[in-house]
Amino acid sequence: MLRTTLVALAIALCASMPMSGAALAGPLSITSADPVAIVTIPDAWPNSKVSRGIEFKTPDDEIYVWFELIAPGEMDAVQKEHDSYFEKEGVKITGASETTKQEVNGRAWSFTELKATSKDGPSIIRYIAINPNVAGKIILMTYWASEDGHKKYDAAMKKIFDSIAFK
Repeated sequence: MLRTTLVALAIALCASMPMSGAALAGPLSITSADPVAIVTIPDAWPNSKVSRGIEFKTPDDEIYVWFELIAPGEMDAVQKEHDSYFEKEGVKITGASETTKQEVNGRAWSFTELKATSKDGPSIIRYIAINPNVAGKIILMTYWASEDGHKKYDAAMKKIFDSIAFK
């Protein structure tokens, strides 16, 4: 069901093509091969490149975030990779919200939040699809947090969202 929702979301986004507290690190390009956007994260948060973008986490491992630039046709494959990763990490999805859409700074964004549990307790998984206004591409942000981490780093995550800049 979620996979179908995400695929529909990706197609809809592409069809519709016409963000103080923690110190922030220098801007990171979401992808080096196709730099459609940059994001700035706190200095102390470890980060690395992944095949379709970047990943970073809080120093205490309470939040993991991935930004990936994908084509709508890759959504099923990406979702399967995420499902496999979460299963390996002992995360069990316990429920999903409906996907909501809104315009943020002139771009279409879509939000899907899943309730989950892990060995450490309740978790939150969010998929945020962002239309970068680049034909045939969407930015998929995946957010995985403990409930405590979600509360603890709320202000830092807001700064990260506010830092997203499109090229």
